[in-house]
Amino acid sequence: MAKEPITVTDPGIVAAEAAVRAARGDLTATVDALAARLDPRVKAQEAATAARTAVHDAQGLLSGNGFPAEDPKRSRNVKLLAGAVLGTVALVAILVIRRR
Repeated sequence: MAKEPITVTDPGIVAAEAAVRAARGDLTATVDALAARLDPRVKAQEAATAARTAVHDAQGLLSGNGFPAEDPKRSRNVKLLAGAVLGTVALVAILVIRRR
């Protein structure tokens, strides 16, 4: 007693099945894209690249090239890096002065 596959000829059901298949494909693509974006190795690589770029831009700022004009995020990163460096220098100076 082998079961024969059920064939559906109703156009509404066939269209609904096609829509479900398409939605599954879209969902799979979305999940894959999210997994790629949230991968820790990718995030670490992006952070390293951003840090290298900020250091390069800060060197350009110190050599007289000014802030990068093409990307506001890069300009912000240079300001954050400069603020962190100045804050660290100020903290070390305060600690040295208090010890004396």
